[in-house]
Amino acid sequence: MTRIVVVGAGSIGSCVALRLAEQGTEVVLVDAQKPAEGLSAHGFGWVNAVDNGFDPYYELSAESLRAHERLASEAGGEPWFFRHGNLHWADSAEGARRLAAVADGYRAKGYPVEEVDAGRALRELQPGLSLDGLHGPLVYYPADAHVVSDRFVAAVQERARRAGVRLRIGDAVTGLLGADPVRGVVLASGQRIEADAVVSCAGRGTGELLGRAGADVPLVEPGDAGATVLGLLVRTSPVPVRVDRVLHAPHLSIRPHSGGRLVLHCHDVDEELAPDHPDPSEQGRSAAEQVLARLADVLPGTIGADVTVEDAYVGVRPMPADGMSVLGWVPGAGSLYVVVTHSGLTLAPVLGEIVAQEVLGEPSALAAAFRPERFATR
Repeated sequence: MTRIVVVGAGSIGSCVALRLAEQGTEVVLVDAQKPAEGLSAHGFGWVNAVDNGFDPYYELSAESLRAHERLASEAGGEPWFFRHGNLHWADSAEGARRLAAVADGYRAKGYPVEEVDAGRALRELQPGLSLDGLHGPLVYYPADAHVVSDRFVAAVQERARRAGVRLRIGDAVTGLLGADPVRGVVLASGQRIEADAVVSCAGRGTGELLGRAGADVPLVEPGDAGATVLGLLVRTSPVPVRVDRVLHAPHLSIRPHSGGRLVLHCHDVDEELAPDHPDPSEQGRSAAEQVLARLADVLPGTIGADVTVEDAYVGVRPMPADGMSVLGWVPGAGSLYVVVTHSGLTLAPVLGEIVAQEVLGEPSALAAAFRPERFATR
């Protein structure tokens, strides 16, 4: 029987391990930290077809919406995938123009987009919104979805266990067996796990793992000019306002969580996070209060409800240097396959399908534009 070691038990690694095991492969999934402590379990979890001007990425993300539905239909337990759409609006003329341009791009690709007036938004989509200062129509993407991130990771891992995946959690990979080809991993405990192939789904640990094979996939580092990879995700206590879909207000993004909680995110607050802060936890707590303070401006029904910050998580997004996903066999390190991207929660189910297919010998057309070889020529 073929044995595969998957390194990284976040959303992508868990989906890869599951799909490999379903093909009859012996799979060991390893990670240095508990899945509940990682970025995947805290992520914003907005699932949408991403139109960033690169058609292969749009096709990949559009297929991942369908892959999420396939996976959700198979998994038991509490639901984690909700296709309830995304509502977006602006508070300035320039913001409204940007929203309209983005919407036009999606329409040109055949992706469903609706313009919604304030009356319909308040009646049908999100009662209780404050739309003071609204410029132009609201834009509604009915095909967008969201995942409850910690439920998602837990559900996929439970299904993976039932499919036969062995988890080694809390035991970091400290070495690779062999070089070309790679034939397994060495763990901090000293255990050596031999394998026919190793799949790196190590996120921010990608560089360290690939470096053990003399290879590299460059990631954007905190503090690099032109990109923000530090991200703050804020989870609230239960709120008295029902929210069913992703809301993108001008200065606050909101995603429903479990038990009436919300997950909040602000891009501009991310930009203020200092990568070299002497106390990252304190920085996260302080910034989280700043984010929470904006909630009442969007949902006035939360005023006076003693809504608090239950969790403030500052993570570093695993963003490849050119902003695009990386998928494929590592050049010069036979039998070592690498997957690294932002956003993992958006793409994990389709990446799980693609990687299982490719590791077992069948190349995927969806992955052809994302090979790691593109960095070798730089």
